Amino acid sequence: MITPSDKQPIRSVNDTPEFRRNYGANEFMNALYALDSGHTGQGVTVAVVDDGVMNVNGELDGRIDQTLSKDFGYVVAADGTRTKRGELGSTASDHGTAVANIIAARVNGGGTVGYAPSAMIVALRVADWDEKTQGEILSHTDEAIRYAADKGIKIVSSSLVGGSAGWTSATERLATTGGLLVNSTGNFGGADPYNAQWITADNRKAVLFVGALSPALNKYEIEAYSNKAGTMKDRTVFAVGANVTTLVDGTVGVFSGTSSAAPVVAGLAADILSKWPQLSGQQAGDVILQTAKDIGAPGPDEVFGMGLVDFQAALAPVNPTLSNGSSQTSIATSVMVVPGAVGTAAIQTALSRVTVLDAFGRDFTGSIAALVVQPQVMADRRIERRVRQMGQQASLSFGGFSGTMGYTSARFGPGQDQVRSAATAGTFGYTDGTTGVHAAWNAGDMLQADVMGLAPFADGVLAYVPQAGTSLGVDWAIGGGRLGLTMAAGRTAGSAAQAATLGWNRGDLSLRASFIDEDGTLMGMPTGAGALRLGRGARTVMVEVHHRLGVTDGWTLEGYGSLGVTRLKIDAASLVTGATPIIGSRIGVQASGAVPGGLLTLGIAQPLAIEAGAAELTLGTGYDLATRSVLYGVTRASLAGTRRIQLAAGYVTRTAMPLRLGVMHDVTDGSVAALVGWHTGF
Repeated sequence: MITPSDKQPIRSVNDTPEFRRNYGANEFMNALYALDSGHTGQGVTVAVVDDGVMNVNGELDGRIDQTLSKDFGYVVAADGTRTKRGELGSTASDHGTAVANIIAARVNGGGTVGYAPSAMIVALRVADWDEKTQGEILSHTDEAIRYAADKGIKIVSSSLVGGSAGWTSATERLATTGGLLVNSTGNFGGADPYNAQWITADNRKAVLFVGALSPALNKYEIEAYSNKAGTMKDRTVFAVGANVTTLVDGTVGVFSGTSSAAPVVAGLAADILSKWPQLSGQQAGDVILQTAKDIGAPGPDEVFGMGLVDFQAALAPVNPTLSNGSSQTSIATSVMVVPGAVGTAAIQTALSRVTVLDAFGRDFTGSIAALVVQPQVMADRRIERRVRQMGQQASLSFGGFSGTMGYTSARFGPGQDQVRSAATAGTFGYTDGTTGVHAAWNAGDMLQADVMGLAPFADGVLAYVPQAGTSLGVDWAIGGGRLGLTMAAGRTAGSAAQAATLGWNRGDLSLRASFIDEDGTLMGMPTGAGALRLGRGARTVMVEVHHRLGVTDGWTLEGYGSLGVTRLKIDAASLVTGATPIIGSRIGVQASGAVPGGLLTLGIAQPLAIEAGAAELTLGTGYDLATRSVLYGVTRASLAGTRRIQLAAGYVTRTAMPLRLGVMHDVTDGSVAALVGWHTGF
């Protein structure tokens, strides 16, 4: 058996010595979670059908409803005369008092803490007192259940067994009101709950049976005396069958049996309804059944039924969904992926308090900001492309044609012919002096020398959609320069990107305008999934300039800059229901020149950064009990990102087998990346 220890850490203000007096049962069923989350039965009335309830040691101060409580019993004299009693409890109420305290004993430091310590108790005393035998006769259970139904009480706890046609009729009446009878299975060791024989199609949903689990809490074991789930396996749960509570004589002791297990579950039902009063008692029962821990054969089984009740599982959201008011999506399948150029702070703030519904229609309000992720990819596809370009190369040139092909070779066996080669990059060009045609596949940056390796792309299309690695273009000599049109495209991981660029080059000056279309990505990054998807793609219009000039002998200086306007493609299922235009900018400068033994390049750049723009999110902001619906609001979250500065350097030796080195330092996050390559020829 689990017992408390002074060496165990105090987990919360509710983890008190009073709470730990019933430590073993509380721990096994995660009962502390209810106290810590504030679900303590407040505002909920639980009817206790039993032999009466006494308020002992103030455990039920102010929480026995004197108006609704009723004594159905009589005093039977030796001559058989019956006299109406009218007393809710007495020293003979040893059973009902223990049951009521398991449900609702208050937090007062004196005894133990009930499973729903703020609930109200309606004492329905059903025992007659026989003066001749000095014993109780439990004969008014059916009347009490019908009374509870007529009064609209949602939760009825009965640790009494024994049925009849009258019991069936009373529970059928309770079923029509949405009420729930939490009934013990019985202490006869039977294969079915004792009252299973009086269950019909009309009262089945209104009855939840509870069996007793052994207090030997190092294993899941049914008490030998407890009736099993049997034919009611889909309507039976188990709770610990030994609880420490305040007894009718004022002592604190163990109360055992299925009679002790049933009020545990009634208390859990009260905790559920204290947070979600819009639910019926039967709906609270459905939550308990579906969240019970499966401890027997997989699924509902004939011993443990649906399993052991779990307070935390029952009070936590079950498959919650996110909604924008018109579409619902499971939180489990939702994530927002944000590209590095975009800021996340405002979005995370907007998502820090969202109201959602779970599978049982229960409202929860909390933060889902952790579902916004921003993968920290330092050099993203620049490394991939650069590695592909650093393999072996073959070149061809004749007439107006020129081309290169990069490839890698790998040996898969000892034989001379056991070498496999694969193409990794390539370029092709043709010009007749007036018209030129060019194509590229995983080629280097067409605007800027790739000796920098890890530097940001100077080509604006690649900066926005690095997956668009295949291009085809044509240009014409006009007015002392060349006017060109280039189409680029690419696919990766279920996304696609296309771009069309109109460019004008004259000498060392290049002006370009591009239209970029993305499906499944934003600025080259997948947008996420489900209700948090940051759009289903984007369209961008961008203008850019690139200029190169000589500064001293052997050294050149070149710079680039671009400005783009992006519009999100809105996903109808997403909380992101709109967006303003997103403004992005880039700028970079690099100097290249000869140094002893090779060529050195130094550069500084601001990679793509979002200057302005906002996403509009439609999300749950609260819950209206009157209409039983989520309230929605629209909030605008800035997408402006943090400006980053990157320093880059490259060096290539002037040898027959050149060595290449690239280094990049991100000043903003302090990261450093380096790449080394060695080129051989034969």
